[in-house]
Amino acid sequence: MKKAFSFLLGALCACGTAQTVSGPAPEPQALFELAKKAHALPQTLTCDAKAFVQAQQGGRFELHVSVKRPDSIRIEALTPVGDPAAVLVASSGKFALIDLRDNVYYRGPATPQNLSRLIPVPMTPEALVAVITGAIPELPGAQPSAAKREGDGSQLTFTAPGVSQQVSLGGDLRVLQVQRTTDQGKLIWKVSLDQHDGASGAQLPMLLHLDAPDARTQVDLRLRNVVTGKEPPASAFLLAVPQGMRVEEVQ
Repeated sequence: MKKAFSFLLGALCACGTAQTVSGPAPEPQALFELAKKAHALPQTLTCDAKAFVQAQQGGRFELHVSVKRPDSIRIEALTPVGDPAAVLVASSGKFALIDLRDNVYYRGPATPQNLSRLIPVPMTPEALVAVITGAIPELPGAQPSAAKREGDGSQLTFTAPGVSQQVSLGGDLRVLQVQRTTDQGKLIWKVSLDQHDGASGAQLPMLLHLDAPDARTQVDLRLRNVVTGKEPPASAFLLAVPQGMRVEEVQ
């Protein structure tokens, strides 16, 4: 198996960015290492986006998004005339959100619940940054446990106590879908990635569909004006308290 994987890896490297996996799926760890290498970039990304949210407080929202791996994200929700209505920042386990409509500054840990205050999908910053950059989200405490052929691509499964993650990969290793389930098979969340753009040298999804059944939420996120490889300003993932704004500590 190691010999077969070495041959496959050499063939892919020789082909540059036009990577294609064919034949039987390699063993899980080998496939995971291959996918990680294929999605090592971009480390940074900025874009404009439009979010279509189906939830209790749904609607259409214009966004400006900046991310830096592994866990830094900034989302600016804009008014119809392009002014900020709310700004969310998460980095290094910390979260802050300015709601300019209600003049409130929220701060606390960067939990899925706190991120959902702006985009109602219960994902960690690490997972959200990963899928926006077209990579496989890390499942804490998990190891790749199974791999199988799926159409022209593969499915890779990760398991951790109480939860598993299934990742569908295309024949060129682009990430097509990620879903997390409980060990009883109940869906926690699912993200489908589509309309990939390889112009930057990476397979970046321009359309993401996020589904969280327990939160009764679905979000379509359409990206445009994508810029990769440009380091955001040092202040991008910091959010100071504006003068005169009420501060609310959240858990």
